Amino acid sequence: MISNLNRLRVTMQQMERLIRALDDLKRDVLPNDPRLFAVMSEAPLDALNRLRNEIAGYVQELSGPAA
Repeated sequence: MISNLNRLRVTMQQMERLIRALDDLKRDVLPNDPRLFAVMSEAPLDALNRLRNEIAGYVQELSGPAA
């Protein structure tokens, strides 16, 4: 869970690495084997969604309780 700006920075760096990995898969695997691309991209996409949710939770925590 993100609890400070340093962890937020690390989380964003992790997201950048996942996006680069997906770009590599899109370039190297998708043109030759779309099914394999779908399977191989599933885990990075799940991880990206998890990290996005962590960031959303942190932002919500910073904004305080909803009015």
